[in-house]
Amino acid sequence: MRLKIHNYTLLLLTLMLLAACSEKLDLRPETSMDTDKALTGEANLRLATSGNYSLLNYFDYVSAYFHLTESPVDNVEATSVFDPGGTRQYGAYSYIHFPTMSNSSGVYSNAYKLIRGVNNVIAAIPDDASPALLQLKGENLFLRAFAYQTLVKVFGRPYLQGNGNNPGVVILDKPTPSLERPAKRNTVKEVYDFIVADLLKAEGLMTIDNNNAFASKYTAQAMLSSLHLNMGNNAKSIEYADKIIGMTSKFTLAQGDAYKSYFSTNHSADKETIFCIKNLDGTGGGFYYYNQSYTVEKFAAVSPPLWNLLNEGTGDLRKNFYKALKTADGTTWNFTTKLIQNPAANPTEKVSSPAIYRLAEMYLNRAEANAKLNNGQLALDDVNTIRRRAGLTGVDLYATDNLRGRSSILQVVLDERRLEFAFEGGQRRDDLLRNNLPMIRTYGKAGQPGSNISVQPTDLRVVYFIPLNETNGVTNTLDQNP
Repeated sequence: MRLKIHNYTLLLLTLMLLAACSEKLDLRPETSMDTDKALTGEANLRLATSGNYSLLNYFDYVSAYFHLTESPVDNVEATSVFDPGGTRQYGAYSYIHFPTMSNSSGVYSNAYKLIRGVNNVIAAIPDDASPALLQLKGENLFLRAFAYQTLVKVFGRPYLQGNGNNPGVVILDKPTPSLERPAKRNTVKEVYDFIVADLLKAEGLMTIDNNNAFASKYTAQAMLSSLHLNMGNNAKSIEYADKIIGMTSKFTLAQGDAYKSYFSTNHSADKETIFCIKNLDGTGGGFYYYNQSYTVEKFAAVSPPLWNLLNEGTGDLRKNFYKALKTADGTTWNFTTKLIQNPAANPTEKVSSPAIYRLAEMYLNRAEANAKLNNGQLALDDVNTIRRRAGLTGVDLYATDNLRGRSSILQVVLDERRLEFAFEGGQRRDDLLRNNLPMIRTYGKAGQPGSNISVQPTDLRVVYFIPLNETNGVTNTLDQNP
């Protein structure tokens, strides 16, 4: 069900516009300084870049993005109609969308806030600057690519639908006055091409290897592998995955106990993580509402199909990333603990430092691309690498003559991706849309919106409305998604 809101009282519309204008005018992160100072000298440019990084950890940006991309898939089951976060998860889970939806509006406005911030830094650093400044420029190019990736996934159709010719989002590639409001959306293809160009340039500029909380040439390569997979450029996806996997002195898969505790760390120094959003203050911040507390009503539990998949193999270590808990009505559900730092010692902690890119994704990007290029044994080799790391052996591994009931090697890969990346920021949604597969829920409480439904990848509801203040003809006149 999609709702469009056309009629408001004058008072309500006025209040909304005032709030929107206030948001648009406040384009600087809290840690930033006046522009005339921030854009001069390495120290100030470094501070401005730090402020741009801080926007990633803002609750109404990447946390909201997680809600929008995790709630709609078949890894999740709603525990009740009641949603403690208002429309934060429930609207996405139930596919009931509207143009004032808080999560989608938050992603849109805060992604563009980040884009405007990084554009200022990018423009201030010439291409013949010192290596230290070029590193900062590359990091900001990566952040801009990251922001556009989140935007185009939420508000644009999947790339392979229409070969990228559907409406995407507005590209801003240079400093822009805060009140200048572009009135035309670029196509999905134009946005993807823009992201790829930013990442290629960033890859060449970043020569300094910082910890995992900062962009590096490896973060650019990781995003390029994922982007090319979504674009259907399978050979390119393999090329960039190979670059990361080949860096054995820098990146290795966490093993055994280290893997079992992987999601309870901040990821800034481990060797599986390529890029993370680090929680600098260690407070947890409220990043992921699914894990708000073990003592309150939860909304998103692990779905029966995902739980069955986790129990299919003998001794799968990935079951350690889930915990059985009771909701207020006494029902026991399984919930993910992937984004709770040290859940045993501090069960109310909301988040560690989520890993955005990690080595396991490169293996499974390569596996999916090889499956589509008819390199079946290579695909299974990578899948089995991930399964062995998860403690699976013998009959729980795959062979070309033993797909364990799967219909194809591609299905083997997609099931493994589902096991490995559940609740990690929209991977399952990407997998379904990229492969033109429906989201099927054959479970849930009878009569509860979002339960027992099937949503085709071409359904209008798989993307979200552009926020109202961008389409209402007052602050902007962008075309709305149907």
